[in-house]
Amino acid sequence: MWGYDEPPTLDIQMLNPLDEQRPLAQVVILGLIYAAVKFTETTWGFTPAALVAVLAAFAFPASVAVLGLERNILLAIYPVAIARMIRGLGVVYLLVLLVIGAYVVGIGMLVKWLSFMPLELALAMFGILSIFSVLGGALYERRNELGIATRKSPERAEEQAREAELRRSHALVTEAYGQMRAGSHTKAWALLQDWLASRGHAISDYHWLCEHVAHWHDSRYSNRLTEDYVDKLLQLKDRGRALDVVRQRMDEDPSFRPKTAAATLSIAQLAAQGGGLPRIARMLVADFDTRFPDDPGVGAARALAERLGR
Repeated sequence: MWGYDEPPTLDIQMLNPLDEQRPLAQVVILGLIYAAVKFTETTWGFTPAALVAVLAAFAFPASVAVLGLERNILLAIYPVAIARMIRGLGVVYLLVLLVIGAYVVGIGMLVKWLSFMPLELALAMFGILSIFSVLGGALYERRNELGIATRKSPERAEEQAREAELRRSHALVTEAYGQMRAGSHTKAWALLQDWLASRGHAISDYHWLCEHVAHWHDSRYSNRLTEDYVDKLLQLKDRGRALDVVRQRMDEDPSFRPKTAAATLSIAQLAAQGGGLPRIARMLVADFDTRFPDDPGVGAARALAERLGR
């Protein structure tokens, strides 16, 4: 149930009823079922007793699962908890019942053919342990529906890998920050660029890195990373997000501008039209002809500046 591939090593404490009381509780539950069936048969006859026996047989694996999960005999005989377990297991519960039926029939046939007490006991123990293992596997497979926090699972392994990767990323940014503080700007920038390259220059990594260098006192790092981030967004046709990134960076540093003339003009036009940010558009085109005097977009930038100035 916890997600381990191998069963636990047999330990003497597993056989100590004072330390592990669930097997004893399971015997008590079986006794209660037997008493209920006998009482029903004595009071109302065979047919109602058979119905009680069938219902108990159907619900008993769920009771075992509840007891194994919760360690509480009261919950293991509580109809609501049993019904909730059956609903959580869903179709898998029917598979568990089929496995139990197959074991009962198969072991019964073997015992009939091979009448040897040690072998009968071994087969019965093997069947019981196998059924418990199937129940544990069923709980593991339906862990999300049942809300079980397993100790080992693909989701948990992925989460641990993400956490480890995040720690490494934080360590690299901290190292780059130390290099920047020491005046080793070439090394600091190389660390950041190598990190981006090692991760395939993913757009999410640009976003994460820009957020983590925004507080550095040397704004050149944030500006340069944002330039590359904006270019990457424009390549992906994500112009709205590119405008948001430029606006946020210009609010923090009014001197920031996109790196290329095409990027600057594209963001300015978007800000003036659908973006609803005329202030950003005016700032971008105000010095466009100074930054890119020979660019073919100078005329369009001047026309946009005149329109915004009206």
